Amino acid sequence: MGGEPFADAYVTGTVLDKHGQRMSKTKGNGIDPLEVFDKYGVDATRLTLASVGSTDTRWSERQVESYRNFANKIWNAARFCLLNADGAETVTDPFAGERASLPLHDRWILSRLNVTARDVNRQLEEYDFHGVVQTLYHFFWDDVCDWYIELSKAMIIAETDVPERSITRARLISVLEQSLRLLHPFMPYLTEELWQQLPVQHSRLLHPAYADIEPTIMLAIYPQCDNALVDERAEAEMQAIIDLISRVRNIRSEMNIKPGDQIQLMIAAKSELQTVFAASADQIARLTRAQVSINGNAEMPKASARAVLSGGAEVAVPLEGLIDFGQERARLTREKEKLQKEATKLEAQLGNSDFVARAPAEKVEELRSRIADIAQRTEALDQMLEALK
Repeated sequence: MGGEPFADAYVTGTVLDKHGQRMSKTKGNGIDPLEVFDKYGVDATRLTLASVGSTDTRWSERQVESYRNFANKIWNAARFCLLNADGAETVTDPFAGERASLPLHDRWILSRLNVTARDVNRQLEEYDFHGVVQTLYHFFWDDVCDWYIELSKAMIIAETDVPERSITRARLISVLEQSLRLLHPFMPYLTEELWQQLPVQHSRLLHPAYADIEPTIMLAIYPQCDNALVDERAEAEMQAIIDLISRVRNIRSEMNIKPGDQIQLMIAAKSELQTVFAASADQIARLTRAQVSINGNAEMPKASARAVLSGGAEVAVPLEGLIDFGQERARLTREKEKLQKEATKLEAQLGNSDFVARAPAEKVEELRSRIADIAQRTEALDQMLEALK
């Protein structure tokens, strides 16, 4: 009695209704959390409320839905790992040996995992819960699902039972297990369910204080950053490969190249980047469905779609034989004309002072953002049309 009850008190922001009004029984604009739980799940709702932070925010079911989609992403990623887990339990230390001898994508995910653990622990200490949610969301969705699983998939699903397959599977299970521990405080039900199914020695992961208790993720050691595993060079090299693959995929989409068509991919880069791309040429070829050629200053074909990468590298996809130039020019021209008409209409609205004065600020900002998007897309269309000449 008489002592200080709490060392810190955290005051969250107010959750307002979608119109920015305080919720109340009188207004009848309240939200029944049980209905939200039934529709989107408890974990998705918890993650939404955690992301509020200390600033007032408007309630948005679209946000809860997006976190439900995130929960589904976690579930599907874990299901893929578990369906391909045979042999993983035989590997004691998946990342054993010299770190420099590991493939680039393994060194990269170890670095990203430890940087994420470092950032999350710092954000928790600072009560930056919104920052924690964003950090975990982008790490698991972008780094783990979009890239690490895809980069590892060829060996994971290989039909031949070789030691490399078991090691690759064990590495993915290890990354997933540590990711679930990082996510657990915010998504307890989903992470507990999946963690218990992983082919790992759960009791060894518990905090020493709970060594003799039945394993649960609640009592597992929370991941901390191992600075020795943070590898800025691996992250930079992997980012160069991610940018390259992403640009080629964009070219495929924008130029309407059929997903099943194999393309020629020409890469011009300085010697240092040439070495990076050459070491991952098989991965690049598989993820872009391309035949890859790498050169220092290769002359790019005129009828090709090009993209400039960071570090001065350039990629080109020769288009001859992949598309009908005439039809594609007509399609791109129609799209450009449609966008120009839309931009003219939006600019007329914003040019009307009465409309700008009466319309909600969010609506005005939305129109301005759309005009900027149209300008960016139009510029891209001009570049594509130029490539088809």
